[in-house]
Amino acid sequence: MYRYSFRFVVMSITILTANLLTTALGNYLVTFKNHIRPLTFTIIGMAIIVLIFYPLFAKLEEWVKGLSMKIVRKGKSMAGKYLGLALVFLACLMVLSCFYAKMWYHIDILQILLKGKISNYI
Repeated sequence: MYRYSFRFVVMSITILTANLLTTALGNYLVTFKNHIRPLTFTIIGMAIIVLIFYPLFAKLEEWVKGLSMKIVRKGKSMAGKYLGLALVFLACLMVLSCFYAKMWYHIDILQILLKGKISNYI
């Protein structure tokens, strides 16, 4: 049971982190679209995406999976097998949700929590 939970946690963190990074890079590239003609930008943008994302995907999965496994193992050693896994998963989801909320809605979840106005956003 723990092995499947461990795999789920590591894979979930890996997927969310990889998506966050690739979306942020894609959004950055799109900021240059008004400086170049549409078809030229499309062709250049597609080439840049392949040149950036191919090696990134090749290594990113390995890096993020390794980092996720280290974080999950650290939680296991600090709070026990199941509780540590659950706490680490919740902590990672909280950190990732802060980045996603910033990227998608331009809001700072930490500031919202500190001000006690979380009910306005849920």
